[in-house]
Amino acid sequence: METTGTTGKIPIVIGVTGHRDVRGCDREKLKTTVRTELERLMKKYPHSPFALLDSLAAGADMLCAEAGLELGMRLICPLPMKAEEYEKDFDAAEDAKFRELIGRADGVFEAPHTEPEKEGRDYLYRQAGIYVASHCHLLLALWDGSEPKRDGCGTAETVGFMMKARDEFRAPNECAVLHVMTPREKSGENVSIVSEIIENEKGAAESVLEMTDRFNKDAGKLPEEKSRGLLPGEYLKRNKKAKRINSVYEAADSLSAAFQKKYLSAMRIFSLFGFFLVIFFLLYDEMESDVFLILYGALMIAYFAAYLAVKRNGAHLKYLQYRMVSEVMRVQLYLTAAGIDGNVGSGFTWTQKSGSTWVKKAAAAVTAGENEDLLSDEEVKVYWLDGQLSYHKKALVRDSKRSRLNEKTARVMLILSAVLFAITLLMEFFCKSGVTFQLLSAPLPEWLLPHADQIFTVRSLLKIVTGGVSAFAVLLSNYYGKLSYERKSEDHEKMAELYAAASLAFEDDRASRKELFSRLAAEEIIENGNWVSYCRENPPSFNM
Repeated sequence: METTGTTGKIPIVIGVTGHRDVRGCDREKLKTTVRTELERLMKKYPHSPFALLDSLAAGADMLCAEAGLELGMRLICPLPMKAEEYEKDFDAAEDAKFRELIGRADGVFEAPHTEPEKEGRDYLYRQAGIYVASHCHLLLALWDGSEPKRDGCGTAETVGFMMKARDEFRAPNECAVLHVMTPREKSGENVSIVSEIIENEKGAAESVLEMTDRFNKDAGKLPEEKSRGLLPGEYLKRNKKAKRINSVYEAADSLSAAFQKKYLSAMRIFSLFGFFLVIFFLLYDEMESDVFLILYGALMIAYFAAYLAVKRNGAHLKYLQYRMVSEVMRVQLYLTAAGIDGNVGSGFTWTQKSGSTWVKKAAAAVTAGENEDLLSDEEVKVYWLDGQLSYHKKALVRDSKRSRLNEKTARVMLILSAVLFAITLLMEFFCKSGVTFQLLSAPLPEWLLPHADQIFTVRSLLKIVTGGVSAFAVLLSNYYGKLSYERKSEDHEKMAELYAAASLAFEDDRASRKELFSRLAAEEIIENGNWVSYCRENPPSFNM
């Protein structure tokens, strides 16, 4: 169970909701069940830090907070109202327990409101429930299974916020509740305290948590590096939420770059494998040498073994997934600095949502907490709009050069092929003696020409060279084609235009800068989704 060395890791956040009127006779059994379930999760996902998102209402909330703290979990407390007002709902014993738990919490703040303002405490409790449900990976519900009420604010309603999406286009695999059957004080029934996972899509929670733990395992292997924060270090020190987001961004960015190197190395090696397979077969075909047949077979086995190894390490998929994490965290950081609430993962296109739920959940997890300090709109503009405009301009120049190099190389290969064809054609029709000139003959060297009647002519050499040039052209085209430099150049050009337009809009309409930032964030998330989509089509492949 990992409680230290969590820098750059995505916390697995367990939201808590439950009845206040827990029966006294059930408390110990409930606490044991909760502790057992939390321990099970921590053992199953050992590379991840855990946090409880708990509003500390009397009864089940406080019981779960105690169990989580005993296991070393962080405690984050989104309260429905100011603590001094909240305490009015507690008796003396509950108030003492509340104060104790608040003192041990990692963060205490008032839950922001996401629905139109209304009067009354029920509205405030409802907003806290919405916040808990929207910022956790898994909702731990000590609940009797009763149905939610319209505009209600209790446990059943919080479960409803998690399971019955207020956003009708939310992916079904985002919703998971760990239900612990919990009778209420007024219940006289003899109810068994048992737990179960409730999901809209079977295995959804496990899939999301496995991906999160896999990321955290990889992040744990990163060497200590000097921070290269997207925002000033002094600001990150003042804002714990921003610092947490930036930390995950840095880890994801480093991991994505590392797996990109592995992916590109595999692509280069596979291209060389393919090229030499063609060359060895041509040499065997023209020289009838068993040596090249053996080399061909050995290389084919090595090629296939390398392909299986690359498939197992999943470098290509991790490169794309971790790049998505870094992009989401980068945009989330700028919005946080601007004081804009919300999960940028909500801007995923429908095709992204099911496959990248774990990324959206990661953004929800790292933003759980108070936004303690903001930057001015002008500062956000400098770090975000101006910074990204500069980045895309430089990236456009870089990828355009690579695209042109690919085109020039392809053109050279085409010209070389044409020249070789012309030479072969002229020699076949006008210089028969030249094309049949004997370069090698048996028995010298015997390992190359093992048969007594063999000869190796200029014609044989021309066939091998022409075939080799053609193979090299095809394989080089395939390599650069999979890297999509032309498509990436187009994307950088469009994004540079977008940021230039955003900079103009920023100066022209000062009243709607927050709206501009939100719209820009949505555009970035869509662009990143498009990038992942076409890059996903180009994994290292076993091409014969």
